[in-house]
Amino acid sequence: MQAAPTHSLKLILNIAFSLTAVGIVVRAGSAIKEIVFAGTFGASAETDAFILAFTYATFLPSVVGGGLGTVLIAALAGTNATLRGRGLLTVAKWVAAVAVVCGFVVYALAPYALSTLFGLQGSALANATSYALVMAPLGGTLFLCSALNALLHSEKQFYLAGFAPLATPVAIMLAIYLSAGQIGVGAAAWGAVIGGVAEFSILGIRVFSQRGVLFRAHEGHGDSPPGWLFWKSVGVLSCADALAAMTPMVDQMFLAKLETGAISHFSYAFKVNSVLIGLLGTAFTITIYPYLSDLAAQRESGTLQRLTWRLATVVLPITALATSLVYVYSHELVELLFGRGNFTAEDVVQVSAIQQVFCFQLVFYIALLLAMPVLNALRATHSVFYLACIGLSSTAFFNWLFY
Repeated sequence: MQAAPTHSLKLILNIAFSLTAVGIVVRAGSAIKEIVFAGTFGASAETDAFILAFTYATFLPSVVGGGLGTVLIAALAGTNATLRGRGLLTVAKWVAAVAVVCGFVVYALAPYALSTLFGLQGSALANATSYALVMAPLGGTLFLCSALNALLHSEKQFYLAGFAPLATPVAIMLAIYLSAGQIGVGAAAWGAVIGGVAEFSILGIRVFSQRGVLFRAHEGHGDSPPGWLFWKSVGVLSCADALAAMTPMVDQMFLAKLETGAISHFSYAFKVNSVLIGLLGTAFTITIYPYLSDLAAQRESGTLQRLTWRLATVVLPITALATSLVYVYSHELVELLFGRGNFTAEDVVQVSAIQQVFCFQLVFYIALLLAMPVLNALRATHSVFYLACIGLSSTAFFNWLFY
């Protein structure tokens, strides 16, 4: 009967707003990175190739790591955790093996996947492949970071995990500053790899220092290897994450058939919205999921639902206000962020117009982000999968309709 104070709205909001402050710092770093990238390289065939290569290199580790992280947090929730001690060590060995496989697959399939998925040929394929080969190590580091984040979040240790992603934009900016004149856009690719290694190192050192807490066995619970239900859940959620991650890839497949720079314009246009999603959606979902998993493990479904509705009444009105401001001041925002260097006035006009269209999805996207932790906490993995199918199908249909 102590769940209510432990999982009070005030506590969760305090943590969520603290993580939002952390997110502001990280997103500011990412925004500055985008400004540096846009000012240095503008919108060109090379930037299109880099964006496609980055999308490809991060696809597999993101979807598999996302599924594993979600299931891990649920399995580690509460005093009745189903996975601790030797069982968690067994998972750790499998995670290390899968990370190696992810990196190898990303490297080996790069030219074939980029050609098949995006229809690249000639110099465009050569450029994208070269960037993807450089970024192949992200296949391992991103997957490992997902598992380490899940361990820390399960113990409500949010802040270091929140700051760690700052390593990537900082590394990319340093790489651009030091070597863009010599290797061009390839500098950003090397910076992404260095940043991924740095993020993994930060999280790895923290987890190692906390191994006595994170890997302890609860008395009578979770000291055996994970069963087939654990891996089945990982598989279902990985498939759902794959479908969700394929949604922007579908957009890029159609954009690759348009004029040079279309992919870059599309990517730049999503940046402001991605900041809002990170601040208003991701911070809250990261915070509430471990608590919701605790409530689900204690069979407090009523408390879980009430808590989620109360959070929605706080977050969604703020999101609607932010959406309105971005729509009205879209051109000014794009000009302020990107309108310098090789980023031309025509680029500003095109990006701001695309950004205004993006605004209309923001409230619905945030609402979906808040719903996902509830479904995952309740083990409704098939519902998550069906929602991902609907999202991918609708994106593909409307791309085809308006192409």
